[in-house]
Amino acid sequence: MSNKKQEYRPRLNKFENELIINHRKPKMQKWLVLPDIHAPFHNKILFSKIVKYIRENKQNIYGICLSGDFLDLFTLGSYNENSLKNLTGITLESEYAIGNEVLDDIDNALGKYKLSCKKYFLYGNHEDRYFREIAKGDKAKYGNALMSPTDALKLHNRGYEVKENWKDDYFTLGEHLDIIHGVYCNIHTAKKHLDVTGRSIMFGHTHRVQSFRQGKRASYNIGWLGNVNHKVFNYMPRFQKDIWANGFAEVYIDNKGLYYVNQISVYNDSFFINGKMY
Repeated sequence: MSNKKQEYRPRLNKFENELIINHRKPKMQKWLVLPDIHAPFHNKILFSKIVKYIRENKQNIYGICLSGDFLDLFTLGSYNENSLKNLTGITLESEYAIGNEVLDDIDNALGKYKLSCKKYFLYGNHEDRYFREIAKGDKAKYGNALMSPTDALKLHNRGYEVKENWKDDYFTLGEHLDIIHGVYCNIHTAKKHLDVTGRSIMFGHTHRVQSFRQGKRASYNIGWLGNVNHKVFNYMPRFQKDIWANGFAEVYIDNKGLYYVNQISVYNDSFFINGKMY
């Protein structure tokens, strides 16, 4: 029998062991960036497939970013002022109600992971219609009845970090990729955003799909998730809508803060991601 004194090693429970194992592993964050949903005029077929994808991969999704124009706020748009025809069947109350249903779909797809999933919500120029409305001289007529998108969608209760200045606010994924709503709509908009910001950047806004890379920096215009055939978008000419494209992005962030972007192309309301067609 050996007289050598044995070293004391405390017995760890299962939870403590998992913490140590996970601490040793390099962490990879997986984000979904969903641009310009324009609820309640979103592409419902496409969005249902995105929800299915979230449900099937919820345990691997680190965060979801809604990057502006989640709501259309058609009822507050200047295109429809004094137009009973355009507003028939559409109310601000119904826009908020369906917006909440869309957010419920995301939460339900995440299941128990909705508590641990990071959630970002950026205002776009369409959410900004709320601020433009209350800035009018007769805003007192609303009292407290005109709710902001943040309050009406219960975003803080849902766990979203919210930024409301659509022109200036952004979220940064990792160390280098800024998510904005988008500002410029010129032909070479991806290059324009990279030239002006000097940062790697991702945005929607134009409803188009582009990318531009220069050295280590890149710019991604990732499309939109609205229904181009809905009558509410008829304020735009046909040739303009013909260049719009549904799309979104999957972003991986490694343990050094570097980003890896998959721009998800959509054709006929379907997309291919992680080896599976939806």
